[in-house]
Amino acid sequence: MNTTIQTLQDLFDNPTLQALGNFANARGVQLYLVGGSVRDLLLKRQTTDIDLALAPNAIRFAYAFANSIGATCFALHKKPSTARVIVKQHDTSQRPSLSMDFAQFRAASLTEDLRSRDLTINAMAIAFENTASGTHNIYEQNSFQVIDPCGGMKDLEIGLLQFLSEQVVQADPVRLLRIYRFAAQLDFKISEEAIDLVTKHRSLLANVAPERCRDELTKILSVKKATPYLQQMEAVGLLAQVLPSIKPTCIPWRLLENFEESPIPIEFHVHRNEINGYLQEELGDGVNRRSLIKLSLLLGGNLRDIEGHLRLSRKATQLMRNLLSGDKVLKNKNWQLSQKQIIDFFCTYASNPWGVLLYAAASHSIDSASLKQIVNTYDKYILPVYKQGKLITGKDLIQKFKLKRGRRIGWLLKEIERHRFNGEIRTREEALAAVAALIQRSNRSS
Repeated sequence: MNTTIQTLQDLFDNPTLQALGNFANARGVQLYLVGGSVRDLLLKRQTTDIDLALAPNAIRFAYAFANSIGATCFALHKKPSTARVIVKQHDTSQRPSLSMDFAQFRAASLTEDLRSRDLTINAMAIAFENTASGTHNIYEQNSFQVIDPCGGMKDLEIGLLQFLSEQVVQADPVRLLRIYRFAAQLDFKISEEAIDLVTKHRSLLANVAPERCRDELTKILSVKKATPYLQQMEAVGLLAQVLPSIKPTCIPWRLLENFEESPIPIEFHVHRNEINGYLQEELGDGVNRRSLIKLSLLLGGNLRDIEGHLRLSRKATQLMRNLLSGDKVLKNKNWQLSQKQIIDFFCTYASNPWGVLLYAAASHSIDSASLKQIVNTYDKYILPVYKQGKLITGKDLIQKFKLKRGRRIGWLLKEIERHRFNGEIRTREEALAAVAALIQRSNRSS
């Protein structure tokens, strides 16, 4: 069972949760479903984890429960005491089937705990033993009692996001970004009072770890149509707090909106499944290529913030640099779309050709004939090589030519691919002979 395609209603048929209820009852521990889990349950929304709160030591309880069912457990925080239990599928190639976070009350009571949270819609709880019985008739009156000290149910019904108080923003300023993330994910409206608090306290984000700001921004970008919410953030000066080098008057909103509406040009639709798989692949920190292309468009080619303020992974940073450098190649007036130039392009941007092409098509107009020519060259010369697989590897070069690991091996492998794309190499023996010639030529020149 994969929670990324499950609702909580489905999950409560899971034997693990039934075992949890029995385990808690046997020890006299009262568990509460809290926060986002209650919100998602009421919205019948897909979820990736379950949040539970309890008064005793949460870490000790979580470890004991995990041990009783043979699951994995690890501590997350000491204050408040928080631990995560992960129950994996039998097929280890799949994602964990169930992730449960157990947290000790952040205050003296459950009600005070809820009042210390970020938004009214995240400040609700349900006694755990009442949840399973109500999941299949969730909208029937009195199916279970929602503990709602802050009016979250009403705001959930009307689609409104409100901070619980000014103090919760001051206690954790990343909540200024989080409210826009929830607006984007749920398609909810932000209250005027909340917008006023964002405007008043936006400078507090300077005190927040860059990684936390990055995570909220990338979650917003991952929404299919993030542009309206990014525009709202820009209007209150919040976007500039996360991306200081951004110039509001220069943000290419139309290009970003067009990419969100139609990321894959019609000329590339024959490879749509391949491209969609490429776009959805994550490059660290939960950020996928689609979001990174959107971020690059948002920044308008200015990548000064990606290391200092966003601290993206090495792969993510490399992709964004590829997008800009590749776009310049495609804009070059001397680039005449010859077969050789297209093949050289695919060799140079071997790990990100589709990303560069999609970014270029979004950032400036590339005529249909040119896009068709690129696809035709890809189909005729590039794709057959990809399907054949590698003729030699870096390990082969180390063993046969006594080379040391490093950039030289990467250069040699790339040159072999270039020769293969041009139809000059077809077998392993030819590839090894070409490597020997390249090494000899390189040694003579040095």
